[in-house]
Amino acid sequence: MLQKISELTAPNRIILMENEVYRLPQTHREIQVLSGIAWITLDQQDIILQSHEKASLPPSKNFAVISALNNMPLILAVWQDKNQALRF
Repeated sequence: MLQKISELTAPNRIILMENEVYRLPQTHREIQVLSGIAWITLDQQDIILQSHEKASLPPSKNFAVISALNNMPLILAVWQDKNQALRF
């Protein structure tokens, strides 16, 4: 389920090139692919998102690991839960 925009901070933009991997902080729960194809692994489950697709990641004690597929740069927007942002 998507959260209300007012419950999320302004998005951060992440750019990954071929062979780069990004460990998404646990406080970031919304992710949208702006360009490219993302391979996301969280709790031993894989999620593939293509350009303009968005997903809500479930709460987890683990970090989500993100990498680009198809030798293309990957551009992501990620949102942090405001309640989580206030704790740090």
